[in-house]
Amino acid sequence: MQKLRRLHLYLGCFFAPMLLFFAISGIWQTVGWNDHNAILRWLSTIHKNQGLKGGAHLNSFPLELFVLLMSLGLILSVVTGIVMAFKFGRGKITLASLAAGILIPLIMILASAL
Repeated sequence: MQKLRRLHLYLGCFFAPMLLFFAISGIWQTVGWNDHNAILRWLSTIHKNQGLKGGAHLNSFPLELFVLLMSLGLILSVVTGIVMAFKFGRGKITLASLAAGILIPLIMILASAL
């Protein structure tokens, strides 16, 4: 379990800067700030894989590869975090939190589809 905790820690620290960027850029795209700000629109090209007028964008194959690795690292980090939560947390509360994290967004998605 100690190796799993260490792996979780290192993956989290390594990918944290890009994960924060993707989370923050997701916020400004969700609320539409990138529609009115050229810098945010340019930075959003990484997240959205879209070019600007004239073909300028921040996307490249090495960056796409890094984002793929980041995604896999996030998946592994989340899974190790869930394992640690069940190992070190309170079983019923951990299970209830995990279930709520699945059910609440699912209910919202289904409600919006109706």
